[in-house]
Parts: sequence; structure tokens; C-alpha cells
Amino acid sequence: MTTPPGSADHDLAALQLRADRRRQRYAHTAQRPTMLASTIATRARQILAREHALPARYALHLLIGILVPLAIVLHQTPLALILPAPTPPAALSDGNPSDLVAPMAPLALGGQAGGETPAPDSAFAAIDALPVRAARPEMLEARPLAATIAAEAANLRGGPGTDYDKLGDLPVGAPLLLLAQVDGWYQAQTSDGRGVWVAAELLDMDLAAADLLPQASSIPALPPARVGTVAEEGLNLRDGPGTTFVGMTKLPAGTRLDLLARYGDWFQVQAPDEQAGWVLGQYLAIGPGVVERVEAVTSAPDPHPALVGRAAFGNINLRGGPGVAYDKLGTLAAGAQLGLLGRYDDWFKIRAPGGAVGWVSSELLQTSDFIVRRVPLVRDAPAPPRSRQAPAARRQAVPAPAASAGGVVDFAAQLVGSRYVWGGGGPGGFDCSGFTRYVYQQYGLDLPHSAAAQYSTSYGTAISDPSQLRAGDLVFFVNTYKRGISHVGIYAGGGDVVQAISPKQGVGVANIGGGYWAQHYYGAIRPSR
Repeated sequence: MTTPPGSADHDLAALQLRADRRRQRYAHTAQRPTMLASTIATRARQILAREHALPARYALHLLIGILVPLAIVLHQTPLALILPAPTPPAALSDGNPSDLVAPMAPLALGGQAGGETPAPDSAFAAIDALPVRAARPEMLEARPLAATIAAEAANLRGGPGTDYDKLGDLPVGAPLLLLAQVDGWYQAQTSDGRGVWVAAELLDMDLAAADLLPQASSIPALPPARVGTVAEEGLNLRDGPGTTFVGMTKLPAGTRLDLLARYGDWFQVQAPDEQAGWVLGQYLAIGPGVVERVEAVTSAPDPHPALVGRAAFGNINLRGGPGVAYDKLGTLAAGAQLGLLGRYDDWFKIRAPGGAVGWVSSELLQTSDFIVRRVPLVRDAPAPPRSRQAPAARRQAVPAPAASAGGVVDFAAQLVGSRYVWGGGGPGGFDCSGFTRYVYQQYGLDLPHSAAAQYSTSYGTAISDPSQLRAGDLVFFVNTYKRGISHVGIYAGGGDVVQAISPKQGVGVANIGGGYWAQHYYGAIRPSR
């Protein structure tokens, strides 16, 4: 229906007229109690004005007698009797059919002040009968969730798990849009539009919103494992991709290797013992679809690096030989760059910044295994000073065990053949702890005369794994001739231990590779140098 021109103005004028009428009608009605009170007050003044008609006290009594009953009547009369009754909305006034009448009485507030009053379901019948508006499709669509990388570097993978290929990485703070989730992984989109997967612990996000993301509907198939199998017995594992690099170990045929990277025809691999190195690809059996997924690198380390290290601490002693028995030549400052000239056991022959040449314990030197493997071995170490050698009566031409090295072991080997004496701690005879105490006294370490007491980190570093033993370590045994830690000796290398064995055998060498000594082995202490 089309509204005639000017009808809006006509309706507005009519509405204004109706409002004026209602105000006049309400004002007239509201004036009725006021007019009544005014009439009473005027009448009372007339009576009081007649001074000679009645005494003043009688006039006052008359006024009170009129006002009190009136107040009682007004108090007990319902409000509806004073105010005009509301006209129903459909009623007409003044014969004008367009006059809209609204009730002027106040709305009932009810007696409930503590919230909504429960109502039966039937009370909502009219509301429930209304047509339901369908939600817009875009309101139901899952929306991507913004997130950022929380780790220093987060790996991006091709699927939800570390078994999937690495597609790259992102630095801390890099943005992502999360699309779906599954088992602690999120399907995401990078700022350049790539589809990737990221582990939840690597992300900074709104956790409550992330829980609302849908479960991933399509998960990529797991690709073949990036592994190869050694196809030839004794395959050389080298520390770089080429035959000019140093061989570290030989791998038996059938060994399964994880493929980490490739450089030309060489593969960087990780062996089952977690040792990493390089092997030539032609000696590996690799399944289809694997090689092209191994990350290719374009650079390799220098097979002939500078043989240098740095002093790990300040005031490091530079000695005249590979051991604390040798004279101190000077001290080195922390961080001093040292040229590595050779190595003997766990000592390095070095050239200090000023040109001085001496020896430093490997524990006090910072360098890499890659460099250490290239430092030449020194076959003959200088003899220790005569003042530190054993007394002539005990000095014997006893050959040290084949694998022994270092001044401590050499000195201990000279005492092989000495008598076993209970409580002995000198050249005339030793018990086990007296022997180790006497040897280390020559090198400035004062040990207690007790095997159990010598097993303490007060004297060095605890070593529990026998494969980590070095020449010069104190090795301890339990439950030999008594319960608890009851025996001690000096490790000479190759499983051999120089020790005061028993009253019958005296000081000798026994191997802990098996049998009785292996069964009673307890641990070791590497004395502080």
C-alpha cells in the first residue's frame, strides 16, 4: 500500500493533538484533590476570620475535627478511586477514532525482588510459536585461530607427528593460522600460505578458543621411514663426507641407520648407539621414495681444521709433562687460545699464547671431538722429576700394562710385586687403600686410609659406567673380604687395575672385564687434577 503524499505530516499532527488532549485531561483529573483541599482551607479561614462568632479555641477544634476524618478517609481509599480509571487501548475519546488512549496508572511491580519467578513451559507457548530464524551459513563456519611460535625455533612437519618429514622451521614470534587439531598437533597455515603441522607445545595461542577448533578430517599418510641398512661388513663411519675425514668406528652389516642429511654421494647417519657420522651411500640399502626426502646440504666441514682449544678456567697450571707430578711451568688465563701439539692419555701438549710449550689436563680444556680426533698421539712422555719417583729400594723394572698411560699409572706399576701388609701404607708393604693413598700422595692428593672413605666426591668426580673409566681412576669393589665397599685399586686402562690384591698375591694387576672382579665392581672416582 502506497502512503499518500503528506500523510506522514498529517499523522504527526494527529499524534500531537492526542497528546495535548491527554495532558489536559490528566491535569484536570490531578487537580481534583487539590481543589478539594483548597476549598476546605478557604472555608476554615472564613470561620477563623470571624473573631466574634466563636472563641479561637473552638475554631481550632472545629478545624481539627474536619481535617482528621478527611485524612483517614483519604488513607483508606484505593488509589484507583482517586485517579481516573484507565481507558482500554481500543477506546475512543471525544469521538475521534484516531485518538490513541494509553493508561496513566503506574505499572504493577509485583512482590518479587530476587530475580525472575519460575514459570511453566506453557507460559512460553506464544514465544515458541514464533517462526525460528535460520542462522547465516557464515556464522556456522569454523574460523581459523591466530597463533604465534613460542619456541626459539619450531619444526614444521608434513603431518601430526615427529615421524613426518620436516618441511622447515619458524622463529619465535612468527604468525600462524590454526585450522584444525588432532592429538596435540595443529594443522596450520603459514603467512606465505603453506600448509603445515605444528606441535601444541611450540605455540602461543588462546587455549579456550583452540579447544573449539574442529578435529582434522584428513590426515596425511605416514611416509616411509628415512632409514638405510648397512649392506657391507665393516663400513667405515667417518666424521665428514669424504675419505679425507677421520674414521670413528666400523659398522657391521645389517645395522639400521637413521638418515639425517646427504652431501653428494654421502649420507649423514645416526647409529643405534646415537653416534652420528657419515657413510658412503653406495654401501647402504635404501628403500624407494626415501632418498629424495633426505635433506640435502651444500657445505661440509673442513677436514683439516686448526688444532686449537681454549682454557676453560682461569689460573690453569701449565706443567712440564702429562701429570700433576710434573713441575708447574706457569698458569693460563681463562679463554686463552692454545695450540694443540699432541695428546697423551687425558693430557694435551699445548703451545701457550706467549710461545711456551707444556701440558694441560683435558678436563681444563675446551675443544671439540672433531678437533681432538686430529691431534697426534704422543707415544713417549717425558720422565717425571726424580724427586717424585719411588724410592730406589722399591723401583723395579716392571713393564706397565699394555693399555696403561699417564704418570699415576706408571708410578703405580713400579710398585707391582710389593708385599701385602694389613694397615700398610708405605714402600715396605701395603693394603689396598694404603696402596692407593701412597701413590696419590706423590701427586699432591691426600686420601684417607680406608676404601670406603676414599669413595667420596670430596676427592673427585663419581664415575658409575665402567665404559667411561680412564687411566688413573680409583675403582671400588663391594663385598670382597667384608660387606660394603671393601676394596680399591687404580685403573690402568683396558680393564686392568693395579692394586694390592691379597696377602698371598701382594700388589699386582687384575682385570675387571669378567669373573670375580666384574661381579663385585661398584663404581669409580676420578681424582681431581
